[in-house]
This record gives sequence, C-alpha cells and structure tokens, in this order.
Amino acid sequence: MNSWKMKEIIVMMMLAVACGVLYLGWSTLWLPISAIFGPVGANWMFGIWVIASPLVAYIIQKPGAALIAEVVAAAVELFTGSHFGLSALLIGLAQGIGAEVAFLLVGYRNFNTFTLMLSGMFAAVGSMVYSLVVNGFAYYTTTTLLLTFSLQLVSGALLGGLLAKIIVDSLVKTGTLNGYAVGRQQKRRAA
Repeated sequence: MNSWKMKEIIVMMMLAVACGVLYLGWSTLWLPISAIFGPVGANWMFGIWVIASPLVAYIIQKPGAALIAEVVAAAVELFTGSHFGLSALLIGLAQGIGAEVAFLLVGYRNFNTFTLMLSGMFAAVGSMVYSLVVNGFAYYTTTTLLLTFSLQLVSGALLGGLLAKIIVDSLVKTGTLNGYAVGRQQKRRAA
C-alpha cells in the first residue's frame, strides 16, 4: 500500500474544508426547500452532503480518503454553525463509512463513474442506517422510509458521485491534478 504524500493530505483537507463550507450553505438552504417540498421531498438535495467522499477518493485513490474527507467536511459544517448540530458530524461519519465501502469493494482499483455513483449511494445507506438507529423504525411510516431512502440513493448517485466525477474530470483537463493518482491515470489512458 502506498503511503500518503503531504500534497495528498493537503489537497484532501482543502477540499474537505471547502465541502464543509458548502455543506453549511446547503444545510441552510435545506430549511426553505423542505418548507416547499416537505422533509421527504427535499431529499433530492441529499447528494451534495456526500460529495466530499467521491471527490477526494477519485483524486487520491487511497484507502481511507473517502471516510476522512467526509468526516472533516462534516466537522467543518458542524463547527461553522450548522443547525443540525452534532448530528452533522455523526451522520458524516456514517456517510463516510458507507462511501468508503464502495471503494473497498473494488479493491481501491476502479474509480469509474459506476464506482463513484455507488459511493454516493452507499453514503445514503450509511445515512439511513444512522437515522434508523437514532430515530428508530417507528419514526418512519413505510412509505416515508421508502421515499426518503429512494430519493437519497438517487441523489447520492447523481449529486454525490456523478457530480464529483464531472468536477474532477474537468480539473484533470486543466492539468492541475497531474501530480495525483487521477491525473496519472488519465495520462496513461491517453498514451
């Protein structure tokens, strides 16, 4: 297993902090959106809250990157004033574990669109497991549970995994990520 380079740690932390600030803004936006669509309907927003995991994991491509990035982003969201309080950090941990599982399943060798989208979906599984443990099954009607979970799965795949892929691939084209695993991978494909 390759050891972490200082530049990888710095990029991971910078992106995680940026995502944490994004998460705070997104959680503030959650209030009016959930007033319009209801708390279940607003779950289309879910995927942004897990984008740190696939974004960082795709760039660095090392075990633990998805989990660490998500926890750091959640901590930044918490400490910058999220109205979700400590649950922001705990859900971030559950989401990070879920996201990390997707990369573990492919042996940290395949960072294609499917795997990144799967990472967003597994983050949704982590989030739902956390919610069920904290709130209990009785908190949800069957319909509410299925709709919430379905929307989170789709949003995690699209706004978490797919959007992360699009962002990173766009950055790779600029050459800014040439010194990272994703940049080296793209160079090998082009050769």
